[in-house]
Amino acid sequence: MLLDVEQRQKEIIVSYYDTEGQVKFRRYPVEQYKNWYITEENDRYKHETLRNWDGRPIKEGNARQYNKFSLISFLDNLPQTDKDIIFEPTMPKTYFVDIETEIIDGFPKPEEAKTRILSFSIITPDRKAIVLGLEDMPQEKMQKIQNDTNEYFKSLDQDWTFDYRKFETEYDMVFTFINRFMTKFPMMTGWNFINYDWQYIVNRCKRLQIDITQAAKTKELDRTDSRPLHMGILDYMQLYDKYDRSVKVKESNSLDYVSGQVLNLNKIKFQGSLQDLYEQDFVKYIYYNVVDSILVYYIDQKLKSMEVLLTLASITKMPLYKAASPVSVTEALIARKLAEQNRRVASEGKEGGEKDGKFAGAYVKQPKVGFYQGVSAFDFASLYPSIMRQFNISPDSYKEIIPISQIPERKKNKDEIVCSNGVVYDKKDSILKRILSDLYDQRKDYKKTSYDYYTKAKEVKDRLAKL
Repeated sequence: MLLDVEQRQKEIIVSYYDTEGQVKFRRYPVEQYKNWYITEENDRYKHETLRNWDGRPIKEGNARQYNKFSLISFLDNLPQTDKDIIFEPTMPKTYFVDIETEIIDGFPKPEEAKTRILSFSIITPDRKAIVLGLEDMPQEKMQKIQNDTNEYFKSLDQDWTFDYRKFETEYDMVFTFINRFMTKFPMMTGWNFINYDWQYIVNRCKRLQIDITQAAKTKELDRTDSRPLHMGILDYMQLYDKYDRSVKVKESNSLDYVSGQVLNLNKIKFQGSLQDLYEQDFVKYIYYNVVDSILVYYIDQKLKSMEVLLTLASITKMPLYKAASPVSVTEALIARKLAEQNRRVASEGKEGGEKDGKFAGAYVKQPKVGFYQGVSAFDFASLYPSIMRQFNISPDSYKEIIPISQIPERKKNKDEIVCSNGVVYDKKDSILKRILSDLYDQRKDYKKTSYDYYTKAKEVKDRLAKL
């Protein structure tokens, strides 16, 4: 499965997860980056057969790197043997991480990272809890944490091992995490991980003068969040909030609430502050840290929210981080469908950019506060996609907006679809209608397959019950 794409001056580095869940690389030389630009009909350099999505002529022009649409074309034009490997659906080996920080004057802010990181809890795919800490931990206490952990999670019927590693200084501990552990992680996640844990680690490294680029396999970081390129770093709280439908009413996104709803297990309770616990009962402090990270592991085992994102990435053939964006996913689907018709998405000009414009959003009627009788609630399956298919709504099918008074007469034209608000669309199947129809058919197939497997499993279960 495609993980990341890095564009360098004369080279594109593509990373992906192999069948073992590890990160692998392929490198492709590039003599000159080129993108598509809108041009005039009389331009002698215009392409003879390719057109923009709206039919306008286009031409190629040199660029410092591919834009998002040219990058999609680059990936699609790779050798088939490469694509079979890069886009093969796989599950990366995932590590669940949680840090605990020193609390001196209020809860530390990640953007400041003024106080020490006191411990790292790392949960491995083979159910091993590794903790990095700054205090001594006798062997019998390590065994106690392991026993207490297995007792706490006994309802889930899985055994855990525990390993504690002591460091003399915070610098040594953080340096080891960056240079020895992160370099081996194909995927790393945790609860509220991006906004807190990861940002705290990044900014703490700056204070400690630790080079965080050493965690990156190509020594390059993402410019927005300092994430090492070619490494999956996700926030499981965000995945839960976005993809989970099992918790009907999400009263809170706190780990304690979610784990209680999903697993019927909660965070470890203690008296006083977390800093008091560190100073007075270090063993329980580490136990608390371990349980927090294991809870996230089991939430994922139950909800499979990460698998939803990975499935989206596989279906759309997008880099892992792009797959979380509905806009990026939609653009990729559109670009690939247009390519089938010798169409492209070109820029307006070399100087940049798309045309500015503001568009009205959907109308939302504000209800009047009060008590009502006979209230009914309706939920329509795939309402927006269904409306888009019914009226052929798409940029390439849009024609114009007419006055309401002209609607009856305009509806006589059998080649058009006229909406009740006066918007007119061409009746010829649009790009979005074709995409939505394809996805709808896939969805029906997946649902049928899922139901068939469920039925067969139930039959086997019933037979076993009779033995």
